Amino acid sequence: MTLTQDVKQKAKETGFALVGITKPDRLTDLPYGWVAKVTNLRPPKELMLDVKSVVLLGFKEDNRAFNLAISSPNWKGYGMHKPEEQFEDYLFDYEILKNKACTIISYLSKKGYEASYTFKIPLKTVAVKCGLGCQGKNTLVINPEFGPRIKLIALLTNAELDADEPYKVDLCGTCQKCVAACPTKALKPYTIEITRCLTYAAESPCTTDVPEDVRMLEKKLIQKPTPNSYVECTTCIDACPIGKTHS
Repeated sequence: MTLTQDVKQKAKETGFALVGITKPDRLTDLPYGWVAKVTNLRPPKELMLDVKSVVLLGFKEDNRAFNLAISSPNWKGYGMHKPEEQFEDYLFDYEILKNKACTIISYLSKKGYEASYTFKIPLKTVAVKCGLGCQGKNTLVINPEFGPRIKLIALLTNAELDADEPYKVDLCGTCQKCVAACPTKALKPYTIEITRCLTYAAESPCTTDVPEDVRMLEKKLIQKPTPNSYVECTTCIDACPIGKTHS
């Protein structure tokens, strides 16, 4: 098998349901920069100077626990807010993705290549470039088999891997179930007003850019197993009919 085939097989053996590959020069036109106060998205070459391939990995989301976020005043945060003001410290799905990605990084390292995982590139638009699906009306990646029920992580490597073709089909068609289901009306087809998103409100409890009506709905609708944890809103995911037979 070729190195590309080996990497894809290793990803599947590790538990990733989806794997696609693209090249950094195909990603120059993506939306980089700050996404509200959440994260600063950067081009792959800013994160790894000699990057030659970008591998996008998708993990099937089949449990609400994947959407659990935990914070603590005693932890040191790495985001825009103080630890007691934000929930970026521990996301359960991130830990699973990172642990599984490290298996592939180790494999490439043994082959003599450098590799590292990242969440700091525009994962959703890169996933489309890698052929994993389209970006749907809920702004999430919609895969024809799993719908939007996937979690994404990227690997940057200086290994020369074969690129996949971008995904070009709009799977949403005339469906607008996700838009209609959003309790805060944060969605318009293919766009989101992030300050009206319940997950953004939950992860930024002290920010002043969340409208009062959204704060009220957050208190009512967001599940909080403990004072320092919450479960991300998945209403727009749950509403999507694509891939439900595989959930």
